[in-house]
Order: sequence, then C-alpha cells, then structure tokens
Amino acid sequence: MSERKHHLKLQGFYTNENYESKQTARGATVPLRNRGQHGSSLRREFSNALASYQQIRQTIDSPLSEELGIYIELTSFPNLPLPFDSIDNKSFRLKSLSNKDSIEHAIVFVPESKRNVFHKKIEEYLDNSRLNEKGEPRNHKLIDSIRSVRLADIKSFWTDNPDYFPEDRNQQVWIELWLGKDSNTSQEFVSLLAERLGGELGNSSQTFFDCTVHLIKVSISQLENAVYLISNLKELRRAKEVPVPIVSSEPQEQLEWANNVLQRISNPNDVSTSVVILDTGVNYNNPLLSPFSNASYSECWLPTWPHYDNYILGSPPYSPHGSLQAGIVAYGDLQKAALSNDNIEITHIIESGRILPPTGTNDPKLYGEITLGTLNKLEINNPNISRVYSLAVTSDPEYLGGQPSSWSSQLDDSAFNFSEDFNRLFIISTGNNRAISPYVDYWEQAHLSQIEDPAQAWNAITVGAYTELTTVDEYDFDDWSPFAEAGDVSPSALTSVNWGWRRQAPYKPELVAEAGNRLLSPDKQSLTEADTVSLLTTSGRTTGQLFETTRDSSAATAIVSNYAAQLMSEYSELWPETVRGLLVHSANWTDKMSQRFNALKTAHTQTVAKETMLRSVGYGVPNFERAKYSLTNELTMVAENFITPFEEGSSDPKLGNMQLYQLPWPASVLRDLPNNINVKLKVTLSYFIEPNPSRRGFKQRYSYQSHALRFEVIRPGQTISNFKGKVNALMADDNYDGPEGDGSGWKFGSDFRKRGSIHSDIWTGSPQDLADMHTIAICPVGGWWKYKTGLDRWQNDVRYSLLISLEAPEIDIDLYSEIVTLIENEVTIET
Repeated sequence: MSERKHHLKLQGFYTNENYESKQTARGATVPLRNRGQHGSSLRREFSNALASYQQIRQTIDSPLSEELGIYIELTSFPNLPLPFDSIDNKSFRLKSLSNKDSIEHAIVFVPESKRNVFHKKIEEYLDNSRLNEKGEPRNHKLIDSIRSVRLADIKSFWTDNPDYFPEDRNQQVWIELWLGKDSNTSQEFVSLLAERLGGELGNSSQTFFDCTVHLIKVSISQLENAVYLISNLKELRRAKEVPVPIVSSEPQEQLEWANNVLQRISNPNDVSTSVVILDTGVNYNNPLLSPFSNASYSECWLPTWPHYDNYILGSPPYSPHGSLQAGIVAYGDLQKAALSNDNIEITHIIESGRILPPTGTNDPKLYGEITLGTLNKLEINNPNISRVYSLAVTSDPEYLGGQPSSWSSQLDDSAFNFSEDFNRLFIISTGNNRAISPYVDYWEQAHLSQIEDPAQAWNAITVGAYTELTTVDEYDFDDWSPFAEAGDVSPSALTSVNWGWRRQAPYKPELVAEAGNRLLSPDKQSLTEADTVSLLTTSGRTTGQLFETTRDSSAATAIVSNYAAQLMSEYSELWPETVRGLLVHSANWTDKMSQRFNALKTAHTQTVAKETMLRSVGYGVPNFERAKYSLTNELTMVAENFITPFEEGSSDPKLGNMQLYQLPWPASVLRDLPNNINVKLKVTLSYFIEPNPSRRGFKQRYSYQSHALRFEVIRPGQTISNFKGKVNALMADDNYDGPEGDGSGWKFGSDFRKRGSIHSDIWTGSPQDLADMHTIAICPVGGWWKYKTGLDRWQNDVRYSLLISLEAPEIDIDLYSEIVTLIENEVTIET
C-alpha cells in the first residue's frame, strides 16, 4: 500500500475575473385574452373583494398594525406563473405563493392607500388607446396572467398539506404563525395578537432574515380575525408533532469484552474536537463512554431534565438511543475494536444535547429553536472546541417532500451563521421506513418512502442507509436469509425519489453508510431484526450489560459523524464546508449500486437513471481513508477561498467575479503515460447558503438559497480563451462559435451539478486528455441576496471549498511529489 500523505493545500493559483452569466432566463409567454371580457371580470371580482372586506371590517375591533390594507388571493392560469415583479413592489406585497396542480395561488397585501392602483391597471388594460405596436394592451403580462381575484381568507394562508387544515373550526390546535419581520414582530406585539385572538402563545420562536415564526394554540374561527388585525401575516403551517428516535435497539451480550476494550483506549490529553449528539441524552457513566464524555459535556433543552435515562428493571421509560449513537460516534467499528488486540485511539470527545424529554412529550415547540438552544448551551460552556453536530431524530416529511421547514431552515441558518464568525457542520439521518414489508422489493419500498424532516436541510450532510451485512451466523436463524443484498440500500432506507419539491431540492442523501439488514423467514412471510446483521455499540446502562446492537440510519449517521470528527481532529484548520466536501468527495457507489444504475439506464433514460441514483444513494459510501489521506497516485488538492457573488449594478446588483484556477498540473508526466489506461479527475465544490424559508415561490428573489456557485472544467483540446468564452459572456468575442474539445467522460455532467450547495462529479479518460484539464472556473449564480437589496446581504463575500483529485490507480506513479514540486516552485500552467 502506498504511503499515506496529507492532502495538498492550494493557496493562490487563481485569478478574479469580471463575470456575466451566459444563461438567459426566459419567462413564460403570456397569451392574449379576450380583453373586454377578461378585464371586466377581474374588475368586478376585485370590487366584490373590497366590498366584502369593508363589510367584515365593520365587525372587527381596531387593527393592531398601524398600516391598514386588504389581503387578496390571485390565481393564475394553468402552467402560467404569476409575474413576481408586478405583484411584489411598492404597491403590492407578496406574502406567500403556492403551486397546486400547476396553478399558482398568491396572497398579496394591498395597502389602503394603494387600492386604486389595481383598479387603474385594469382600466389601462381595457383602454383601447393604450395598445402597443404588437396590439398588446398595457399591463398585459400582469392582467392576462391572473385568472381570478378574491378576498383572501384564513385558509388562503395555509401553505402546509391541505389535509392538515383543521376541519373543526372550533378545535384548539397548535399552528406555526409566520409573520413578516417588521415593527409588528416583537414579542409584545405577538402576545397582544394572541390575546386579541383568544389563543395561547407558545414559548419558543424562530427568526430568519425577513420573517419570524411563532407557535399559537388557537381555533380557526378565532384565527381568521388575524387577516383583519395585522398587515404582516405571511403563512400558516401545522406545528410539528414531537419527533421520535428513529430506531430502538435490542440488547446484546458482550459484557465480557468491556474491560479489554477499556485497557486499550488511548486518547490525547488535549482534545479540541467534539461530536454533539442531539438526541435522548448520553449515559457518560457507561465505562465504555466515560473516558471521553462526562457531565460537563452534557446539556438539556430544559434544565429540569436528567442528562440521560437510568436503566431500572421494571421501571420504564428508558430511552438509550443517544447512548447507542455514542458508541459508534466514539469507536466507529466497535465490533472490530472489541475483537482485535490493537490500541484504540479516540481523537474526539462526545457532548450530549438532550432535545427529547424523559417522559411523555415536549410541549409544542419549534424544534429548530430546541435544537439551536440546546447546542448553544454546549458552545457557551466550552467555546474553544471544533464540533460536529449529529442528529438522528426526525419527524414526518413536509407536505411537499423536500420543501424547507422551520426546523430544516433553522439548521441551514445555524450552519451558515451569517451573524457569527464560524460555521457549523450538521450530519442528519434520513429517518427510516418503519413499516418494512417482506412482500415488496426493498429497493421499491425505499422509493415509495420519503426522507423525513429536517433531513432536507441544504447545508447538512444527510446520511442514508445501505448494508454489507449478509452473514447469518445465529443458531436461531439458520434457515433465514438476508433481506437486502450486500452493497445495496438497507431495508429501512428512505430516499428523495418521490419528493414533491425535487426540482428545487438538493440530492438527498448525499452519503450512505452501514445501517444493518433484516432477516427474511424461510416462508418469506416475515422479517426480523437480528444481532448478526446489526452493529455493535454501547448501551445506555452504567453497569451490567454495557453493549447493545443498533441499526438503520441512526447507526449510519453515527458512522459519518465519527469520520467527520476524525477529519476535524487531523486537519484542525479546515472549515466545516471542507470537511463536508472531503466526505462527499471520497464517496463511491458500490458494485451493486452501479448495477442498479446500469439497469435503470436500460429501462429508462440517462436522466431518469442519474436522478434516481442520486436521490437514492447520493454519491455513495464514503471512503474514510481517501477522505483523510492522499496517496502517491491518488491525491487530493484542497482550496478554501472567498468569492464575491454580487456587485453593484445599475438597478439590482449584478453577478460579481468568477474565479479561474490554473492548477499546478503535471501535464508532461501525464502525457508520457500509456494512452490505454484510465485516469480520473474528481471535483467537488462545497459551500453553505443563507436560507429563505418563507413560501413565496422559489425563483429569483424568492429562491431558498442566498446565492449559488457552479464549477466548470476546461475540456481536453480546448484553448483557455475558448473556455473563458464558454463560461463567461464577457469573454465571448465575435470569434466564439461554441465550445471546443470533448465534453464527454463525466459521470453526471453539468446539468446534474445544479442542485443544493454541494456539487461533485468525476471524469474518466486517458492521461493525455487529463493533461489538458488544468483550469477550473468557479462562477456565481443568482439567489435572493441579489434581489433583497435593502438588506445589503449582496455586499458580502462567501466561503467555499474546492476539492480536486487526480487518480491513476492502474499504475505506480508519484503524481503527489510532482505536484508538490509545482506548488513549491509556484509554477503556473502555461496557457
């Protein structure tokens, strides 16, 4: 085996260049209507809405907001989006926008002083003297996009699953109240609103850049008055049900190994890395956990809770889920550690953040606030520790699977950390299929089930379930067989294949890790959990049985959390974005996954096959050795950098700089290699975004992400000037006639490198072609920062991590040393 080496850190080797995207947005064509009939109909509907509003307002006490106005609901024609700029400006304020069966529904607030504006637009539309040279009336794109106008009611603001809207108008229920951020979002104001409505205000809230979220227990009949009391109501969603641990493990008799393991543990005196387990608490008095966890590393959401549940025979409840996580987070493969005689080095401590109560359920909470509040306590107690945040607790998916929730958005916001000087790395489980059927193929079951909340978070690593455990060596299961094949998804796996919001949502999971299997009975009528196809871990007990087994995506999440902590310990200076990038960069599909991909390509298009695999197993199984180390013929270069995605424009900010990397490239060495071997180039771009969780559409100024980045790699046979012309409109001169060179060889391609905030792809080809691929462009893409100019977010630089690997596994060649020499000599590529 080649000697393990630290990855190469790239400093410099790039230039900033003025940039303009070559992508041009093309709006949907708005057809001309029967102008007299359509305009008159909308005018009548708006007048009726005003009359209804005036009638209801007379029965309502004085509003709470200083600004008065009316909420109207606009409905589009099928497959025709409403024009954002025309319904969100100085005259109208877009509060929420949803799409149901290809029809958009917008809630727009019209201030009292602007009521005549909409009437005026309709009159101008109907005016024959206002036709342009094309015969189009004035305000054509706005008026001809609107199918109907009506007075908004409380149900109009419901952006959650329609089935969750309370049928009983008098039933008291907990609801998420989303308010626009202004002077009317103070706690005093919201408390007054709850009092006026006759509801109960929850004791937690969340704040995002332009909205606040509050919990209120109220009936629909009480809540509907809010439409006439306040001017900053945005949307309503159901309050999250209390999430539960995603797996429960059965005991395993391994007690006799405990002392042997303890004798071989060594951990450094100065440990500066931690994994925070956000769960049911960790029993740090279990002797297998006490060397790297204690009471000072443990906190709870409520100070009255115990740090963990004591096991007392016959006295439930006892929830050891956090302790089951801890054994894998600490040891990784605990079974390997227990069965060997090798020294066991632990590079990190374990902190416990209890977010689930010891008995019963939490009072209704915003779980984003619970999660953030608990981890903040740990950070205050020990501020100088680098942390990985491991979360294996999930709740039901959003109504449109993949759509941001208050919980997932809080995690994204906490990871990006705009107001602070450090970012956080969250590793989240997908959740599990809790109703695995022996009668349906497990691959199909994975596609029918959806990844759960908050695992859709963009900035987190979401970990899914796969398995290699197929050995049946328990006497009681001699005739049973493993349900899932080796290298395939685990029976409990969830995917994002059937997310309703998948056109905008990231590929989830990004990674899969060992999650155990199930055994199928000889008659193929039942399934069972068994220790033989599970993972060994620590129990939640202090004495007696110190080992148990665990499985499913919580175990997989613990494995990846262990990897991330080791990387942080080895490379203490690396950003969380880089650690995340290294794990994804190291991942590959198993042989079984590649077989699945080939079968999908046969049955469907390449597009369907790639999308299905990325939403089933992501980029595959992380290879920890490759994430941690380079080899002489398989090396990784790491660039951490800042980029300015936007700069001042004539109206809205425009796209800022692109960055062009001319890499330290061993071109002559590559050209001298045999042309009949395959070499590989892998590129991963990782960055965090600031979220925009309110549901006002997901394009342009209403996109979820603050900004986006893309990478492009020069093609074999392409000149540098042609490459610049391909990616940058400012560089495409009159002689540019399309891209030169061969663009094939990529596993996914540029069309599949657009989802989420981590992008990874691998190219395979000849060494001679690879020799030409020495230039990479990092380009900005628009997001809500570009349009929310009043907040001045667009002026900020953003961080990103770029990872580039060269792999020549078929031959013994020292590419590593060649690149080290180029870096040391600061040799740039001749272009």
